[in-house]
Amino acid sequence: MFRDLLLRDLRSRFVGSRSGWLWLVLTPLLLLGVYGFVFGVIFRARVPQGLDIPFVAWLAIAMWPWLAFQDAILRAASSMPEHANLISKVPLARDQLALSAATAAFLLQMLGYVAVLTALPLFGVELTLQGLGAALVTLAVLYAFAAGLGFIAGALRVFYRDLEQLLPTLLMFGFFLTPILYAPEMLPESLQSLWLFNPIAGLVDDLRDALLHGQVLPGSRTLWLLPVSLLVLLAGRAFFRRLAPYFEDYL
Repeated sequence: MFRDLLLRDLRSRFVGSRSGWLWLVLTPLLLLGVYGFVFGVIFRARVPQGLDIPFVAWLAIAMWPWLAFQDAILRAASSMPEHANLISKVPLARDQLALSAATAAFLLQMLGYVAVLTALPLFGVELTLQGLGAALVTLAVLYAFAAGLGFIAGALRVFYRDLEQLLPTLLMFGFFLTPILYAPEMLPESLQSLWLFNPIAGLVDDLRDALLHGQVLPGSRTLWLLPVSLLVLLAGRAFFRRLAPYFEDYL
């Protein structure tokens, strides 16, 4: 059932669009060009000292994993209202609806990520394939963390409709509190230690180490967050299942 729901979610993103799958590649490349121009040319953002790469490449490696993380949570949060008719008529494992929505969103952003990484040589940046394994482990940890939070958001969204407006704002704060557009060294000294409490910041750092510097083994922050993300995933699913029997009364 999960496979069928996943394929259904993937297809639904492009229903009625003949060139939908083409935009899956073009949109990330256009977005990369816009961010690179705005922050690299207009605002003259720079990479951390000691790195001799264009800012747009440094940005791209962190940007799409965050988009995948964000999109997975938002899609899981909206999955119950979107399937309200199905939930009220068909007995099914409702957690599969949330998980398939989060997984489809994450996979689609990862396809865009592949397109962006493939385009980086055009900017004179050669990624190191030896760090690919470590990067995949980091992305898997990020997915588990997003899916767990997606379960929690999906369950709460049924009972608290204001979460639909609140969640994007919270994720926007999370985006700017993560060193994606800036290096941690640019923060005031009194604030530089705060980013260490942001788990996504550590994963972003490990991704850059793997793809830019060829770090073969997963970074320490990925290894630390691995059991945490699995715990969040299992706890989120249990929380979702605990509240699932009451969804029909509120949808």
